[in-house]
Amino acid sequence: MIPARSAVPLGAALGLALLVSGCSGGPVQVPVPTPDATAAAACEALSYPVKVDGKERRETDPASPYVAAWGSPAIAVRCGVARPADPDSGLIERVVTVDGLDWLPVEGDRPSTWTLVGRTAYVEVTIPQEYTPAGSPPGELLTEFTSALDALPKKPEGQF
Repeated sequence: MIPARSAVPLGAALGLALLVSGCSGGPVQVPVPTPDATAAAACEALSYPVKVDGKERRETDPASPYVAAWGSPAIAVRCGVARPADPDSGLIERVVTVDGLDWLPVEGDRPSTWTLVGRTAYVEVTIPQEYTPAGSPPGELLTEFTSALDALPKKPEGQF
């Protein structure tokens, strides 16, 4: 079993939602995760798309190889986030596979936040509600990250 790492506290998740939903023209403030050495190396090797949903990539504040953003309000990616809560708690049943990648939705979170699981680094994608109306799945937007995130090595079968 994988040792559990604490999940992002609710306050931090809400703070991220507020920060990335702003519509200013300057750099997007995206909290930078602190990945372990293995995840950091994997995150630094990623090559994100130039555009997501037709939106140009934006500068982030602070600048970091672990975060990226597109559009206004910003679609944000954080690579190397903490492992979601223990999968034995029922989270595994909520995993959704989109374009071959396994995503765990953050319950009740608006904007919509999804965590990539089953890879050497956990990656969080936050999508403002302007891009995914309530009740609609973000699958189409998540597929725009497939080629970049599929480069992350898979964990052994059965590891979350």
